[in-house]
Amino acid sequence: MTSNIGKALLVALMLSASACKSDGAGNLADNAMNGAAPANAANAATPAPDGETIAFEKDQVEFRYSWPGAAAAIAPLAASLRAEGEKLRKETEEAGRKEQASAKEGGYPYRGYSLTQDWQLAADLPALLVLQSEGYTFTGGAHGMPFVNTLLWDKAGGRRLALDALFDSAALVNAIRARFCSALDAEREKRRGAPVDPNASDGIPEFSRCVDPAKQVILPVSAGGRTLDTIRVVILPYEAGPYAEGIYQLDLPVDDAVRAAVKPAWRSAFGAGA
Repeated sequence: MTSNIGKALLVALMLSASACKSDGAGNLADNAMNGAAPANAANAATPAPDGETIAFEKDQVEFRYSWPGAAAAIAPLAASLRAEGEKLRKETEEAGRKEQASAKEGGYPYRGYSLTQDWQLAADLPALLVLQSEGYTFTGGAHGMPFVNTLLWDKAGGRRLALDALFDSAALVNAIRARFCSALDAEREKRRGAPVDPNASDGIPEFSRCVDPAKQVILPVSAGGRTLDTIRVVILPYEAGPYAEGIYQLDLPVDDAVRAAVKPAWRSAFGAGA
């Protein structure tokens, strides 16, 4: 249900291989948003002022990786994030150089190469820290691509947790499915300016149907700051709508059905949502 941070660059390379090479050079930021940019492209995120940032910019290769102060204050977590950031920086720098060489050899314009990933605080409770990253990759193709990752940190155990350490995953999906589908269609209608018809014969059928929440990014969030009171589901472009509609982020208040899906060891961290 969650994305792996190490897959970000692989996704970028796959997009580069499949996307067409466009003519014209221009500014890297403009190139990254060329075409129908997502309505809420993840690279709009900015680093937290009290956190840490790893940044690199040279020869139209741009990289930024940041995490907030709450994560920087936990030494083993900060060390882990720093190592991951440095690894991604080196991979991005190398991939950018290779793309530049390929462009020269192939006779097409080199349009830049970038990866940004900014971790944001989703919950900071006595027992658990939850981060959500917003990122964006551009590898020289028709347009860039946003991505999202999550990180759950067990403060007492000093370790990362998978979502299924907190939940019975199947029970959680069953608990949120109906509300998730209703919220998705409501957001689609808001963005499209028209009701969603699941039986529409025109367009791409999947863009008018509910998607499987189990295949999306799911994380617990603290909207009120006291407990985990919200289940957030993040849907990337092309899953529930076209690229131009961007990321769908749906926040569902925790209810009794969700709490029943929480494993006993973590049940005290969850409260009722608004």
